[in-house]
Amino acid sequence: MPQHSDPHLPRLDVPTQLVHCDELTHLPEEALWLANFVSPRTRRTYQTAVRGFIAFHNLDSSEQLRAIGQSHLVAWREHLIRSGASPRTVRNRLAAVSSLFQHLCERQITPRNPAAGVKRPRVRHDRVDATALTPEQVRHLLQTPSPQTLKGVRDRAILHVLFYAGCRISEVTHLKIKDFFEDAGYWVLDFVIKGGQRNRVAIHQELQLALRAYLALSGHGDERESPLFLTVQRSERRKPLTSRQINKLFHRYAFEAALPTGVTPHSARATFITEALDRKCPIEAVQASVGHRHIATTKMYDKRKLHYRESASFSVRY
Repeated sequence: MPQHSDPHLPRLDVPTQLVHCDELTHLPEEALWLANFVSPRTRRTYQTAVRGFIAFHNLDSSEQLRAIGQSHLVAWREHLIRSGASPRTVRNRLAAVSSLFQHLCERQITPRNPAAGVKRPRVRHDRVDATALTPEQVRHLLQTPSPQTLKGVRDRAILHVLFYAGCRISEVTHLKIKDFFEDAGYWVLDFVIKGGQRNRVAIHQELQLALRAYLALSGHGDERESPLFLTVQRSERRKPLTSRQINKLFHRYAFEAALPTGVTPHSARATFITEALDRKCPIEAVQASVGHRHIATTKMYDKRKLHYRESASFSVRY
């Protein structure tokens, strides 16, 4: 592919403010496809995937993008696999590119969807791969951040939200001060979950205490519209934490706590669901707390069904 820059290359950016409807008619089809997604998270995920595909093949124009064939998708799939991407990640990225070409087909801009016939890695649909932690490991992790600094107290509160609410990182970043309040005698967190819907969850006393300790030290507890979790640098205007920053701090504390390799922020969700079910919490209540649309999704996180303690390996004697 040519290496020169072409102003016609689709940037896949969507204007942050589309004031007039006629502005949409002037967007490139690739940007219009992206703008059609309601969820900002989905939009970012699909944008990242297609940009990665464009960069891998050094595509310089919309014409080149629209002329690619199945072999380009296969080569990118193999590159992702060699790079260590999980089967689920590879499937999701191929789905993003396929979605774009399906849109172009429907608009009669391309004759076919080159991703339609590309085989995708198999994934387990009966379980989530995220590692679940033991209660002892979780306790050790929660106590790792320093209780003597604002950053440490903030990070303790973040870890408590993840493990006591079983939420996603993106849901933590969207929390505001006003989303932590008392309702019908219970302290709750009001999360924004997938699809922009609200999910109000009554929370454990330990999580309440961790949040109050942080807000008492941070000094912004009276700012109802402020993001709940802010950066701690000394400046007039602290910024809300991003998903990347929370992911980074989680991995740092997991390393300091000597947790097993492969533990991720999603492990908090798997641990929350497994522990709640192990404590005889009804699965319908767990489903409601984590905001799953289908109970089958909640069951995928239940690590109890692995029955490690019943492994036949423990019975063997040589």
